[in-house]
Amino acid sequence: MFDFDGKVALVTGATSGIGRAAAKAFASAGANVVFSARSDRVGSDLNKELSRLGVKSVYNICDVSVERDAAALVEIGKERFGKINFAFNNAGIFASESMLHEHATEQWDKILATNLTSVYFFMKHEIRAMLSRQSEEPAAIVNNASIVAHRGSTASGVAYTVAKHGILGLTRQAAVAYVDDNIRCNSVSPGPTLTKSTRLVLEGPPDEVKSFLSSVNPTSEAVDAEDIAATVLFLCSAQAIMINGHDIPIDGGQLSKL
Repeated sequence: MFDFDGKVALVTGATSGIGRAAAKAFASAGANVVFSARSDRVGSDLNKELSRLGVKSVYNICDVSVERDAAALVEIGKERFGKINFAFNNAGIFASESMLHEHATEQWDKILATNLTSVYFFMKHEIRAMLSRQSEEPAAIVNNASIVAHRGSTASGVAYTVAKHGILGLTRQAAVAYVDDNIRCNSVSPGPTLTKSTRLVLEGPPDEVKSFLSSVNPTSEAVDAEDIAATVLFLCSAQAIMINGHDIPIDGGQLSKL
């Protein structure tokens, strides 16, 4: 659907779930890929998989909550490919921890650092790279939020919900600040998505799975990671040139269901 030949896409949290689907989708569309990994083994595995799609890729071991790691990944991408056209800031952890009045401060700090501050770090360095590009090629950033960014939640914990609300603020602020630099910034808000981290919930007896999903999603199905990846690529494409500062829920209508 998209032709990203010669473009460069950076993806965080790319070695599993939504991030892996996005990295493969960018590669299938012809983009070279820069990605973060937690270990050389999983990074090397994805590198090989992307090379079979006919593109080049490079990765670095990252703790996304550390700014120097974020800066290093962006710099590695620039050194290898000369530019960064697109970024999908996807890395994060889910937490359904205790109620606010019982919440451990250490857990709050960890979740905010991983799910929100990390996005700030990556955007900071991605935007610097995009501002330094030598051409007038459009650039685009997509951040991974969540449907809990639009409301409170009894399924996720307070820190996770707050972090995802913060993603929308970062996205909108960047969208208005850099529009004159031909850099667009949007976000996606997935509903319950079938990934390794959610399989323990979703892979129960069929009736229980259907009951759980139908209670939150009008389609009575989980969102596929590939569906989210397709939306990310659309938001980076020329077809979305007038979409800036918006969040796209990918939830089968869940947010519209009372």
